[in-house]
Amino acid sequence: MGWYRMLLSLIACLWLAGCADQKTAKVTVKFDIVGGDNSFGATIYAQEVTSGQTLLFPYGPHTPYIALDLPAPGRYVFYARLVEAPDDYHYGYTSESPAAYGHGTRGGTQDPAKASLIAVDTKPGGHYKAYINDYRAILPVPGGPVKVPWRLE
Repeated sequence: MGWYRMLLSLIACLWLAGCADQKTAKVTVKFDIVGGDNSFGATIYAQEVTSGQTLLFPYGPHTPYIALDLPAPGRYVFYARLVEAPDDYHYGYTSESPAAYGHGTRGGTQDPAKASLIAVDTKPGGHYKAYINDYRAILPVPGGPVKVPWRLE
C-alpha cells in the first residue's frame, strides 16, 4: 500500500508543477523596422503599466519573432531600442498593421491618436501577440509606472 501512496504523491507533485507554469502569459513579439524584417539587434522592453516592472529581452538581427514568458496577471506595453543606437532609434507597439514608411513618414504613424502604446492585458496561461514597429511612439521611462499615452486594444 505504501508504493500506491508514493505514486499518488508523485502524480500530485507533477500536476502541481504543471499548474505552477500556468502563472505566466506567453507573448509572441515581432520587431519590424521595415518590410517585415529588422537588420539590427534590439532590446525588447515589456513594462507593466501600473508597477513599472520592466523586463528586457534580446532580439537578434533578422529574427522572425521571439516568445516571451511574462508574469501574469499584468498589463504590459512593449517597445524596442536598437542596440547600436538606443537613444536614437526606438519603436513601440501601437498597431497591428505595419507602420507607414517612405518620404516624410520617418517610419511611424501620422495619426497622434494612434501613436499611443497598446497595453496587453495578460492572464495566466494566455497567449498574446505584440507587433513593435512604430518609430514615432513615445516610450516610457523603464522601471516606473507608464506615464506616456497608452490604451487597451
